[in-house]
Amino acid sequence: MSEATAFVGTANNINQGILQSLIGHHVSKQAWRFLRWPDRVELLEPTEAIDYSCREGQVFNQDCELRWKRQGDHYSVLLLSVAENSEGEETLAGVGNNWTAEERNANFYPPTETRFPRGLAYSEKLDIGQRYFIDKDTGTVHFIALRVK
Repeated sequence: MSEATAFVGTANNINQGILQSLIGHHVSKQAWRFLRWPDRVELLEPTEAIDYSCREGQVFNQDCELRWKRQGDHYSVLLLSVAENSEGEETLAGVGNNWTAEERNANFYPPTETRFPRGLAYSEKLDIGQRYFIDKDTGTVHFIALRVK
């Protein structure tokens, strides 16, 4: 288990173009995509396009996870990052300034898991972990992000 300084930021009422820009800036094209609709979920490889018709989703790589939730024609965004380039982002408002991140292992649910309405297919190439975002002042875990190992 390793520990790092972290950044947590949010943005509200942004359009799809700004969301795409944030994804491109922070997460890059090598990010895995996890998209959610009311009736299904999809885990997409980095080469697959994001279908923005989903209600919410997240993209993640080794350094950060960016989550979004669609609200009408706009989005709310949460960035959970250990990357250096997260500081100074103009679109995102930092949430506090005293975060640490701990990396943990994670396991996939088996294909027979019934939590997902249509199951969840995933590539054997994906080696996944979790990152806990902890408030240094209180020791409370506020967020758990996916990460690629």
